Parts: sequence; C-alpha cells; structure tokens
Amino acid sequence: MLVAAIQFAPRFKAVEANLAQMVALVETAIDRGARLIVLPELCTTGYSFMSRAEAAPFAEALNTWEEGGLSFKRMQALAGNAQVAIVWGLVEKYTGRDKRYGSLYNSQVLMPPKGAYHVHRKINLWGNDYLWATPGTENPPVVELFGKRVGIVICKDIRDHTGDNSKEYYEPGDADIVCLSASWGDGEFPSGRWIKFAKSNQVHLIVSNRYGQEGANNFGEGGICIVHPDGQVDCEGLVWSEPCIVYAEV
Repeated sequence: MLVAAIQFAPRFKAVEANLAQMVALVETAIDRGARLIVLPELCTTGYSFMSRAEAAPFAEALNTWEEGGLSFKRMQALAGNAQVAIVWGLVEKYTGRDKRYGSLYNSQVLMPPKGAYHVHRKINLWGNDYLWATPGTENPPVVELFGKRVGIVICKDIRDHTGDNSKEYYEPGDADIVCLSASWGDGEFPSGRWIKFAKSNQVHLIVSNRYGQEGANNFGEGGICIVHPDGQVDCEGLVWSEPCIVYAEV
C-alpha cells in the first residue's frame, strides 16, 4: 500500500486558504496512488493561539453541518470519492453531552473512505497548547483499514508516551502503521524519537510536519518522512521550507 506524508506551512487563522492547499496536496497524493494520506498538526488554522477566546472562533464541531465544520466536510468528501483515508489536525470544539461540553482540543482526525471517523485529542500539551487547549485523556484509536491496523498520534504525544490518565499509547502488535501529525519545531531531522518509536513498536510511522515562522514559534525548515519498523527512513521528495509530499510502500 502506498502512503503519503504531506508538508506545508499553514497560514495562521487563514482557514479557507489552508483548506485549499490541503485539498490540492491531498489530490496530488491521490493521483499518485496513495491510499493513506497524513497532514500536519493544526493544519487548518496554524498553531499560535494565545487564548481560548482567540482559538474558539476557529474550532470545528466534528460530524456536524454547522458553520466551522469546513475541514470535516471537505476531507470526508475527498476520502469517500477517492476511496482513501486522510489524517489531519484541527481545533476541535467538543459537543458530546457530558461535562467536557464546549472544551477545545488540539485534535487529529482519521477519516476513512466510508463509515465513522476517529479522533485523538492531544494529551501532552506543548507551548501555545497550554493557553487554549484542554488535554485529552484517552489513548489514540487503532482502526482496521485496507487490511492494516492504523493508529494516530499528535506531535509531543510521541515523545512522552504516558499521560496522567493513559497507559502506554502503543506496544508491539497494537498497530501496523501509525500516523503522526506534527508541528515539530526547528532542527533534528530525522528525529531519534521517531526512529525509536517505529522500532520499539514495530510500526511504519508516517511523519507529517509543517515549517516556517509563526508568531514566536519557529518551525524551521520542516521535515517529513516514513520510518519503517527496522528504522529505515524514506524521505525522497522532501524539499526544505516548501510544500511537498513523501511517499512509501508499506
């Protein structure tokens, strides 16, 4: 199966422009034959929110047709029409009927070609996350997809595997592929954390990342790849500080 990791620099708060770039890059990956396509952390909005009040107007209530669910609708349509799976990051407004109602999360969505979507809410917050996001409390899901077990994880959650309310996120045998949506920061490519994760959990790790300066945050020149269970790294097609796609067979 061909998988794809996408790199681009979201423009802060420019949701429509970011969605247009996301769609164009996903369509390029689809045309190449990719079945599982991964986009960066918070790629619909950018990263550098300074408060909950600033982030709230850009939050999406998942699986609704109300205003603010734009990326959900577009990714759902793309995945269904092309029979692919897409993973991306967004600001989520929680609408479940429990005490978390109205909470904002740094979330990652796995949209399959049909059926229910799956979501992971970042547990180990970093930087601006602390200013607006509620930490998640649930381990990332593992989904049967195209004959593989596919998991998802957000940025720092791969560096610190254990949250206050979590067991180890992944252990060998849990998944065949894990999709990492990241805003990794400047330097360290490929990260030893990525390689350690892939080898210790015996998974193919698809690393999608962003680049560029955004407010006080320096995301450097980016860096995307697919790390295999033996530690081999595929990064052919990576272009520093430009939108690009890396592919690999898994």
